Amino acid sequence: MPEADALIRDWNMAADPDAAACPFRAGAKLHDGPDVFFKRGEEHVRAAGLGGNWVVTRHALQQEVLLDPARFSSHLSIGFSRLIGEDWPLVPLELDPPEHTLYRKLIAPWFSPAKARELHDDIRDLAASLIENVRGAGKCDFMGHFGQPFPVTVFMRMMDLPMAEMPTFLGWADNLLRGATLDRRAQAAQAIKDYLLALIARRRAQPGNDMVSHFIASRIDGAEIPPDRMLGLCFMLFIGGLDTVASLLGFVFRELAQQPELQARLRAEPALIPAATDEFIRAFGVVTTFRYATCDMDFHGAALRKGDLIELPLGLASRDERMHDDPHHIDPDRKAKRTLTFSTGPHTCAGMHLARTEIRIALDEWLRRVPAFGLPPGAEIVAETESVWALQALPLTWDKREPA
Repeated sequence: MPEADALIRDWNMAADPDAAACPFRAGAKLHDGPDVFFKRGEEHVRAAGLGGNWVVTRHALQQEVLLDPARFSSHLSIGFSRLIGEDWPLVPLELDPPEHTLYRKLIAPWFSPAKARELHDDIRDLAASLIENVRGAGKCDFMGHFGQPFPVTVFMRMMDLPMAEMPTFLGWADNLLRGATLDRRAQAAQAIKDYLLALIARRRAQPGNDMVSHFIASRIDGAEIPPDRMLGLCFMLFIGGLDTVASLLGFVFRELAQQPELQARLRAEPALIPAATDEFIRAFGVVTTFRYATCDMDFHGAALRKGDLIELPLGLASRDERMHDDPHHIDPDRKAKRTLTFSTGPHTCAGMHLARTEIRIALDEWLRRVPAFGLPPGAEIVAETESVWALQALPLTWDKREPA
């Protein structure tokens, strides 16, 4: 527990009525208080026995934590395996260097800029197909018809997973990340684990050209990947591939629906779309990540003790006015778009090149094919603010008589 009561702050994002509308603006209210504070409560197994956890609110301080695995460990910091009473790590997310580096190199070829370029045409064809399925209707739930199936299909193809199972997989991921109770999250973790173990066994018996088969055939220091690392690797990729980009796309397209001037500008100046992609990524850091202190330390006035849990809501860095002028304003012309949305340091998101490609193509194809769109009258869009911030649904409408 902290020694200074001034650093104790009762904060529950889900209880803030403003968060349902925009968690980024709601989270930015924390910038009026201490840069590091202690939040009481043990709602997740990662905080069990600690009385609560520290929250770091500023871009520069979050960056300091993320760049220093010696003082801030990732080991079991997300805690999915602990939901089911086990202790295997997500790989490489819950590994520290030097082991982390070995697995990072293993997955790198699947998410390199070259791989994103290789997949570019298939990704564009997929985007066009999904858009054409709804363009003539004049309306859709963006998340259900595009925001989720677009990036998730790309990932499932890389894993060679059956497309018919997408609704089941998405349900598991949602319950794991945002389930209302620990029991619901644990059930989802167990279901995902059971599925992945069976998948790994099938790939061992009948290898293919997918990621799992590649990992089975790979060697770390001359040896096969240990079973717990194989499970943790597949589990990490499964969750990351099913949720993160989809969640970010929801906020991007809600912003466009609410900002007709910005939407019109990007239509008129498509050459701005790459810069707009980077600005959207800057503004919408949807992931909350965690670290454990490895030693006692004074961290910018906070007396951290070895074993303390540190929470890093990356969306707070997205809207830090010390880093970005007018941080809530989406400006494709912004020169400095430094971001922690994909983290930084050893755990910089391996999939960031693929994610950026998907977001850019989604913007390009949607704005080229769909007329000016907005929210239907009276639409109330609710944001989820646990683990990965997301919109469960995003109804959009447009004039289907207007030529695209």
